[in-house]
Amino acid sequence: MTTAPSTNIPERDQAAELLKNWLLKGSLPYESGEWNFCSGLTREMVWSCLRHNGALDAWIEHLSKRPPSPALIPFLWIGLCQLLLLDGIPDHAAVHETLEAAKRAGIPAPQIGFINAVFRRTLREKEELLKWLDNQANHIRYSHPQVIVERWNKSFGKKQTEKILQWNQERSHTYARLTRKGTELDSLMDCPPDTVSYEFSEKIDDVPVFYQLPRGFSPTDLPDFVEGAWYIQDPSTYMAPTLLNVKAGERVLDACAAPGGKTLILAESMGEQTDQLLACDPNPKRCKRLQENLDRLGFEEVEVKTTDLHGLRSEQPFDAILLDVPCSNTGVYQRRPDAKWNFRKRMLTELIQLQYDILNQAFALLKPGGRLVYSTCSIEPEETTQQIQNWLSQNQNARLETESLLFPGEKKCDGAFAALIYKTS
Repeated sequence: MTTAPSTNIPERDQAAELLKNWLLKGSLPYESGEWNFCSGLTREMVWSCLRHNGALDAWIEHLSKRPPSPALIPFLWIGLCQLLLLDGIPDHAAVHETLEAAKRAGIPAPQIGFINAVFRRTLREKEELLKWLDNQANHIRYSHPQVIVERWNKSFGKKQTEKILQWNQERSHTYARLTRKGTELDSLMDCPPDTVSYEFSEKIDDVPVFYQLPRGFSPTDLPDFVEGAWYIQDPSTYMAPTLLNVKAGERVLDACAAPGGKTLILAESMGEQTDQLLACDPNPKRCKRLQENLDRLGFEEVEVKTTDLHGLRSEQPFDAILLDVPCSNTGVYQRRPDAKWNFRKRMLTELIQLQYDILNQAFALLKPGGRLVYSTCSIEPEETTQQIQNWLSQNQNARLETESLLFPGEKKCDGAFAALIYKTS
């Protein structure tokens, strides 16, 4: 059981510690035990630093005569973030409180003086610094690795690339999907005014609808949330299970299921025969979360297995398989700004091979005439269209029915890719 840390810890101290752990250890702030107990300001400072750290580093280099000690970086980020990127924080409070946090962290007096000098110059040159950033190359201006920007320029063109970069730098929204149980309970009718502010798509028959929640609103405050009326997920996650179009009576596999957003959409399409849906994931903790989500929405009959595809070779063949493969996450940088700084060409090469192997394993589990949807939250051609074409060239009994690439921000949601493949014999 996670216990709440002391609420007496100042907000900038918390933010600096979370950022330091991310820089030194790669620890994700939002997965730390204390994240749920951080204030909104602490979270906003951390997210903003992760999202804009390329620009923040460029400003630090521009403002400094010498490279600062690594121990100063979290405090410089937090201070510059408040002074140049966030609204509503008085300059004097941003400077004073950040310097006090650095002192409490044991930063020596001469380095405190260095931080203070950077902040004072920033206050004097605020407008010039913002204009200076606007004139930098896009990978600095929009805080993305240069390799990513160059790849996207080549693959999608400069105009589309800049649209993606702009979208990624905006604050993400939380979306709630009204489930079938929510429709039956008329949960939307009980929402307070302005609780849901944006409908993602027109409602057709009983197709679930996504709603954008106001910032600061807790999803658990939605009516009937605990009873399974709502599920928190990005609208882009609806594309792959919808393309698979499962029906009652079919034997269905969700091969990379946790935490369960797509599994739940499949289950809602299967009527009273959700016992024919098998959801698996090799990670025990993620499977536990998957089971909890299924139980909350009333799909206890769905079978959950903690296994990879190798562990399913003895299963009877499936009519339909959803294959949401591990990927580079380049379509979800707005929601996961930390992920963009993990991109490596070697990592991409390894993922491409892993995806290819998973495709082979899953296709072997399909019945003749069955279908499979391959999906990713990546937009890289090597993981999407090129991957499918390469794999099809080696599998003559497979036919591509359709594929769809959704760019980040194109429909006010994350980026995603999905391809529907049939097994012809």
